[in-house]
Amino acid sequence: MHGIDEHLPTTLPATGSAVGGLSREQRLRRRAEDVLRDLGFDQVVGWSFTDPGEAGRLRIPAEDPRATPVMLANPLSEEQSAMRTALLGSLLDVAARNAARGASDLALFESARVYLQDSATGRKPISETGNRPVEPLAGWFAGDQPAPFAEPHRFAGITVGALSQRSWRGGDEAADFFTLKGVLEALGRQLGVELEFAPAEEPFLHPGRSAAIAIGGAPAGWLGEVHPLVCRTWDLDSAVAFELDAAPLIAAATLGEESYEDVTTFPAAYQDLAVVVPAATPAGEVREAVLAGGGELLHVAEVFDLFEGDQVGAERKSLALNLEFRASDRTLTDEEVAGLREAIKAKLAEIGGSLRE
Repeated sequence: MHGIDEHLPTTLPATGSAVGGLSREQRLRRRAEDVLRDLGFDQVVGWSFTDPGEAGRLRIPAEDPRATPVMLANPLSEEQSAMRTALLGSLLDVAARNAARGASDLALFESARVYLQDSATGRKPISETGNRPVEPLAGWFAGDQPAPFAEPHRFAGITVGALSQRSWRGGDEAADFFTLKGVLEALGRQLGVELEFAPAEEPFLHPGRSAAIAIGGAPAGWLGEVHPLVCRTWDLDSAVAFELDAAPLIAAATLGEESYEDVTTFPAAYQDLAVVVPAATPAGEVREAVLAGGGELLHVAEVFDLFEGDQVGAERKSLALNLEFRASDRTLTDEEVAGLREAIKAKLAEIGGSLRE
């Protein structure tokens, strides 16, 4: 390199009092990884390279953007000539390899990037000040030119067999949809994020046993039992998996921004509520209606039971909720709680629900 010894200083540049450290985004990403490990998952590092046929094995249709991977100009081999568009394929590879060697219970997760052809999602527009926002987890990198492809960071996990260890009280039941839903809810609580779940389908998931994940109403991932045909392709009996975009999860995290309120000496009023709604109504929608009707005095509304049968009618279901009413300056009277119950009843009627007597 001509001139390298003439134009570079012989000493390192002075940094003064500046010290290195992690950004809030980096700390929260590591916290999310720690939480998944604490919940019983082992972290794996899969290949970013895959073969062009992986989308077909995952039953992804041709019109889906995930079916058109970014191709390498100089691949090591045909089996590693494309960049992965989802983390599920590499997780299935690792699970199948371990299952073939006698590992019956697996819980694996990966924290890594996927690569998509749609470069429009790789960069936010320039602001009025002429600056481009930088958010590496979403693939919005620093620099004057946008990235040629989208490279969002994601968390993904898969379970095969039981998630908890076997004991004399049981615990060796195979993980299912609700097991991983609980894992994701625990992850959200640790970061201060409320995840929303709604029935949805993905080509590689079992119909009727899958859901879309949203954060603040915006799509953020998927969850479900892996389709039997996909499991058969990887020589697995069954599996449950999820994939979650890191950018919206970290952006919505309130960890470290908690606010505190005085502990009140006035007792709370607790009630259980049985609500009958159409069978297709999500439990989350019922809970939102109850909270809206209860107003500021309703602090907690948690669904704890589901009933379906002739007693509630065809195509309908009954959800039981535990309610906690509390005021910071007084003890609520029975009349006040009764009025809130009527307001809740009115809100439930707006979504086709009623109280079960």
